[in-house]
Amino acid sequence: MSTAPIPDFQIETPQQLAEYLAQSETWAEIEKLTTHFFHFKVEAWQLLTEEQQQHILKLKKWKDHELAQKFPLGCTVQRRSDVEKQQGIVTDYWSAHGIDYVTFTVDGFTDWCQGQFLKRIYANG
Repeated sequence: MSTAPIPDFQIETPQQLAEYLAQSETWAEIEKLTTHFFHFKVEAWQLLTEEQQQHILKLKKWKDHELAQKFPLGCTVQRRSDVEKQQGIVTDYWSAHGIDYVTFTVDGFTDWCQGQFLKRIYANG
């Protein structure tokens, strides 16, 4: 038996599960949903767009990386040394030569940076 908390809502259809999966921001949310509503899992996955499926696969791939915990997909970041204080939305992660990088979008342009040179911007300042 799972030790995960039981969701405080009910999902009645694969379409509903697909909507919740598409909105999930962490791998823990995905696991919770697919554990408790496993009977809809396969059909819900098929209802997701390719982009939504790729988002979920990214969450799974990076779930145990400190970088992804510090800068979750969709969060707002800013380079620590940016005098213009431009902010971007995290879209991906990648590694090269043992160094992890964050990819983010700023005003429609894709940029990337080592996590140590970024700071997360929270809605409350």
